[in-house]
Amino acid sequence: MTQRSTVPDVSVIVITYDDAPRLPRAVRSVLGQTLKNLEVIVVDDCSGDDTPAVAKALAEQDGRVRYVRLPANSGGCGAPRNAGMDAARAPFLMFLDSDDELPRHACKSLLLEAERTDADFVMGAVERVDEATGAVTLWYPQLFEERRTVEGIRAEPELLFNCLATDKLYRRAFLDGIGIRFHEDIHHEDIVWSTELFCRSKLFALVPWPVYRWLLAATPATRSISSRRHELENVRQRVTAAELSDRVLADTRSLDLKQDKDYRFLSHDLRLYLGDLPMRAPRWIDEFADLVIPYVDTLEPAAIRRLSRAERVCVQLLRERRGAEAALAAVELGGGSSIPPRQVAGHGGRVFWGATPPADEQGRSELDVTELHLAEQPFAGALLRHELVDLQASRDRVDLTVRTYDPGRVLEGRTTSAWLRIGGRRKTIASIPFEPVPATTAPERPGVPDGPGALNGPVGLDGSGVPDGTDGAPRVLEGRVSISLPDLVWPDGVVRPQAVAVALHEGEHRNVRHLLASPGLSFTSVGAVGQGRLVLEASPDVPFRLTARRLGPVRARRFPKASELWRGLLADLATPRNLGRFYRFLSAVVPVNRNLVLFESAEGSDYTGNPRYIHEELGRRATELRTVWSHAGVPERFPEDVDLVRRDTFRYAWTLARAGYWVDSHNLPYCYRKRAGTRYLQTWHGQVFKKMGLEEPRHRAQPALARRYAEAVARWDVLLTPGRDFRRDFAEASGFDGELLHAGYPRNDVLVRHAEPAQRERARRVREFFEIPAGKRVVLYAPTYRDGGRFSGDSIRLDLPALAGTLPPDWVILVRAHRYDRFTVPDPLGFLVRDASAYPEVNDLMLASDVLVTDYSSIMFDYACLGRPILYYVDDHERYASAQRGVCFDLADVAPGPLLRDTGELAGALARLDEIAETYAERYARFRERWCGLDDGQAAAGVVDAFFGEALR
Repeated sequence: MTQRSTVPDVSVIVITYDDAPRLPRAVRSVLGQTLKNLEVIVVDDCSGDDTPAVAKALAEQDGRVRYVRLPANSGGCGAPRNAGMDAARAPFLMFLDSDDELPRHACKSLLLEAERTDADFVMGAVERVDEATGAVTLWYPQLFEERRTVEGIRAEPELLFNCLATDKLYRRAFLDGIGIRFHEDIHHEDIVWSTELFCRSKLFALVPWPVYRWLLAATPATRSISSRRHELENVRQRVTAAELSDRVLADTRSLDLKQDKDYRFLSHDLRLYLGDLPMRAPRWIDEFADLVIPYVDTLEPAAIRRLSRAERVCVQLLRERRGAEAALAAVELGGGSSIPPRQVAGHGGRVFWGATPPADEQGRSELDVTELHLAEQPFAGALLRHELVDLQASRDRVDLTVRTYDPGRVLEGRTTSAWLRIGGRRKTIASIPFEPVPATTAPERPGVPDGPGALNGPVGLDGSGVPDGTDGAPRVLEGRVSISLPDLVWPDGVVRPQAVAVALHEGEHRNVRHLLASPGLSFTSVGAVGQGRLVLEASPDVPFRLTARRLGPVRARRFPKASELWRGLLADLATPRNLGRFYRFLSAVVPVNRNLVLFESAEGSDYTGNPRYIHEELGRRATELRTVWSHAGVPERFPEDVDLVRRDTFRYAWTLARAGYWVDSHNLPYCYRKRAGTRYLQTWHGQVFKKMGLEEPRHRAQPALARRYAEAVARWDVLLTPGRDFRRDFAEASGFDGELLHAGYPRNDVLVRHAEPAQRERARRVREFFEIPAGKRVVLYAPTYRDGGRFSGDSIRLDLPALAGTLPPDWVILVRAHRYDRFTVPDPLGFLVRDASAYPEVNDLMLASDVLVTDYSSIMFDYACLGRPILYYVDDHERYASAQRGVCFDLADVAPGPLLRDTGELAGALARLDEIAETYAERYARFRERWCGLDDGQAAAGVVDAFFGEALR
């Protein structure tokens, strides 16, 4: 038995009701805390099960446990928590529900923070653990990104979203001083408690680590009050809690926080129920609307305007008691991409959700979905709605009926092929072709058949499709997909649920969107799929997108073939150390082939850059040289007529060892030391704006890394230079003292010669590929990545949705994210924005554009060869120049275009490009002379003559 002090440091109040099996787990999570001087007060809300015996046994086992039993069940959490506060003896309090746990260091870390900051209370992050799957997520993680103290809620009103009572450690003197108590006659009492807590506190603190573990029960019978959203009484109680919170605001003279509190109710409390609407019966939805809409109509209009368009549509449809349509709209709330309506109505030049235009001004404002630009989306971004309307299964076959709604009629006049795709973005398990045809009848609500193919739960939503050809109606297609289970090869290693989507193809373009499922839709086939069974279901995380998974035993692992063993062994052995050893062995025994040239660009990622144009110039000459390109695993990005070798393989090391010439744009792997008989042309991949080479912070901070870089640079025989500053800013900064080839950049030849028919054709193909209508002007937005933020998306700093609302309709934006970053077109901005990040040749994008928007990317130097306007969107200019790796010159002193800090400034600049071109004409000319002076359109020929001269004779 643990000895306890006279006065504990912390009292943890554990409330319980009829939860005897889980109570010991909760209590032990407290007794096992690294803070030992604490007490556990188990407050039993008059349970009818074995809770008294279990609680008494826990108290007997550890003297820090005390047991309090209420004389009658209160039906909520407020009364037992108040009783626990009355019994607590410590100067600090915490609350724990008996179905949850505390992480091991929660009490000690919160107590230390409270003592350090003198805060009224300290709160921390919450882990939500799905007991069925073991998945762990954080509850509102954005609120807890950093450790800090907050001087009152007005400093950070978004913290009103943390309406939990259980993730906090409270100073008892503060609670007693304000006289706060839990309401005992309602559920969701945490909401009222937290509102008053925030309004009355002048100083509280936050920590970013988890201090509470919220366990989500696997079985419905043991779910908490907060999970019983299907009960209308639960809705009524939550509205009551919100109304009481409004009284708190008035009583504490905090009505200035009402908009923030109203927004929290709308986007959290109400949003929970909206997301479930497709699972509810029509009568339930009507009664739900009767409960919530009168309260919603009392909220601040500004709070409603802060909701997403989909949320506002749902609220308005409920307001108009259009429950079935509200359920359709609510499907969009379940995922990260927009789900368009089945049908829209036009009126007065605007487009509205639903089959009929709204009757009043409020409806016109809330149901306006003109911003979706349904009819203006390119094929790849078309907002299509795919619904599963029927499913039948037999022993070896599954038949699905898929209905596609095209409210923007984007598919009209197109010849497309359709596939049902099972699998994620990178791995496709199955693609089953089918042929959609125009639908002529409304979908019926399927029944629930008996037998092995039965559907578990409701199927489909009430609502009718509109016959094709009706004025203003969407184009509606229907197709039947048959999945032959014996033919479905499911990889043994794939165990996670796989997305089910519909993929439409038209030439090079494809449109892939999720297949929507009705809640509860599930079936288990009888036929075998890799000695298992196929299950289609709605994912718990994204409840209305269909997913597929395999159940059953994993197929016995077959013994691999000798060829497979050999390939696997080589792959395992192909480490940099082993490849370097193999290369050095070859260098000692294999002669250099003076007619072999190895080309590599962007570390093998693409056929692009200076190496590409040098290679093409060689191809135009009659030489004995044989060329090989390295690739990093995606050979499809290279022309079919070039010889390829996979990077970081033994064959790659063999090719490097034998090649008489290396031509590269970045740096070949450090493990290969160049042979005396090989010549290495380093073309690099751009002019220099930010600090490079040995002046990079990482090289200054890590001497070993700097030595490796210096050794790699020492391999270069010739360094291609595009301008006079390159010697100082890159060659000298890299420690290179070899031959400088002053020839300009071969990749810029096509930009200098942009007026030639061949380059105009390249530009035309780009516009055709991205479905840019004739007459549209093109912005190329190409920012560089941020050090420390690789693949975070941080470099895409433009507020594209805001820009979409201000640009004239004759613009299209091509976004070219750096290859060290990522970008996805915000849905539904496909009408304005195209993702050009994966397009193989950036030169073609430049040729197709009318203006460049960049920040600190070296693309600015290449683009100047076109003579077209350059705008700089640099909202983080000072921070980038000082806190990042540093720059070689002040952009403000040399930029051939304006430095813009916000979306409004950019929109204004795009509206007056002619004026900007005139204003910056002299600076543009100086910029071009300084950094593009060697680019004459013949650089590739000059480089080939200079570097390969001996081989050409």
